[in-house]
Amino acid sequence: MRTHRVALLTGDGIGPVLAREADDLLALLGHRFGFCCETALLPFGREAFTAFGTPLPDETAKGIRSADAAFAAAVDAKGVTGPTPVGLLRKKLDLFADVRPIRARPGRWSLREDLDLVVIREITQGFLSDRNLHAGCGEWMSDADTAFSLRVITYGASRRIADHAFDYAEKNGRKKVTALHKSSIFKLTCGTFLRACRDAAAAHPAVAYEEEVVDNAANGLIAHPERYDVLLTTNLFGDILSDEAAALVSSLAPSVNQGPEARVYLPVTHSPSYEALKADAYDPIPALLCLHMLLSELGEPEAAAALDGALSRLLLHPGEHTAQQLSALRRALSGGEEEGH
Repeated sequence: MRTHRVALLTGDGIGPVLAREADDLLALLGHRFGFCCETALLPFGREAFTAFGTPLPDETAKGIRSADAAFAAAVDAKGVTGPTPVGLLRKKLDLFADVRPIRARPGRWSLREDLDLVVIREITQGFLSDRNLHAGCGEWMSDADTAFSLRVITYGASRRIADHAFDYAEKNGRKKVTALHKSSIFKLTCGTFLRACRDAAAAHPAVAYEEEVVDNAANGLIAHPERYDVLLTTNLFGDILSDEAAALVSSLAPSVNQGPEARVYLPVTHSPSYEALKADAYDPIPALLCLHMLLSELGEPEAAAALDGALSRLLLHPGEHTAQQLSALRRALSGGEEEGH
């Protein structure tokens, strides 16, 4: 029997509930499609910070590295001093690529019914300053009224993310990669990024390549999103644009943060509070789409298709409360219904 090791990060608020739900769904789908997931529940986030003094305990980091994939449903950074939980995760595990598929789904509002693109951003450097230094946060003040933030862009990190984007395009039938930049202003940093992208494009001639100023792309995502296929950019530009893109499909946007040793799947969500489960009103669909993405990339296409079909039906006939939605999903999968895309 095929066996996969999956780390389930308990997180905060609804996180432990969704981690256990993911455990149950993996067991159900594994039984149905002939594979087994060896799972481990691991602390991560604000609750871990309270209990262990760090949002990413060493045992959690070790468990993620030893797993084939990790799943984090909900993480709260409020009250965590120092690096954010996700920022620390990325830095400690060298997760350099954030990959976010953006696809319209019936049952939820989207800007266009045919919207289908992917945002890939580099997540170890750029203007997110906590990742740029061996020690220190990358921000400082020379006096009480003057603040500085350090942006670091290297050719090596830029080439790594560019090659990753072209590899992703080739493996997933994508036709074009668009590198987003502001090289007219950031001549050295964006210039270095573009040099790496052009070299990667030359090494992947089967995929079309173009460049666009990030300001224009922010407009273009609204005005003509059909022009885009894979968007490739640096950390802060990608942080903003990937959230804009997610909003175009009602935030039904899974993502994976990956590096040479680990993959962590986590949803794009901007809920005002991860404790919304107390009101039984948290939307579990973005997290469950991450589970679908995880199954696909573990090489379980039948299980992924079954989950995708059940989620599609749930989007068309949603429950009023979180528990109702999760219960309906389990019934659909237990009943053997299947509807792939």
